[in-house]
Amino acid sequence: MPKVIEKPFIVRNEQIGTFLAYEDVEPELLVTPQTEQYSRVLPAPFFYEKRLFFGLIKRYEPGDKPSFPNGGYEVRDESGAVRSYDLDQVIIHPQVIKHRKTLDKMARRAEKEAKKRDRQWKKAARDSKPKNKTGKRGRPALDPAVKAAREAEMIARSTRSGGKRGRPKSEVSTPKIPRSTGGKRGRPALSPEAIAAKAQAKAVVRSRSGGKRGRPKRK
Repeated sequence: MPKVIEKPFIVRNEQIGTFLAYEDVEPELLVTPQTEQYSRVLPAPFFYEKRLFFGLIKRYEPGDKPSFPNGGYEVRDESGAVRSYDLDQVIIHPQVIKHRKTLDKMARRAEKEAKKRDRQWKKAARDSKPKNKTGKRGRPALDPAVKAAREAEMIARSTRSGGKRGRPKSEVSTPKIPRSTGGKRGRPALSPEAIAAKAQAKAVVRSRSGGKRGRPKRK
């Protein structure tokens, strides 16, 4: 099963960093000159990114190309960009040959990395919350001047109300006049004049309609 290791990145006999590479790679995972172009490969820096896709463009042996003095690979990523890697940085993607051991290792490491990112996110969320520097809970104390003004206002209200709570009673009230119905319930009787006027209006309507009810038919 291939291992991902860190190797020193040296420029002009000076180390300026590190890069990821493979070691202990099984023969069936090695990229050889016979490997078909555009085969799916897996660069070491993306070993645990199982959803990404990289296709082999070409393998160069040492001395084949000036930009690859020690040999290497040209690889195309999902966006179409061309990336360059050393000979020990690229393997056949385990998914291509169903290399179960490597796939299981990638899945376990991906799960571990996801849990690690989740812990880091939760810690960052906790650290971003504002902390109570005073160590006291609840609403902060009022300014002494504001507190004195509120107490003076309460004393003034208490003096005006005589110590009583609630809305004061109105000094001038309009007495309610009970309406007398003569002890009878329901609508009061009409006056003789109103009865006569209602009967006259009804007679006028009957004379226009000929005694018939409802809307007249069209001629």
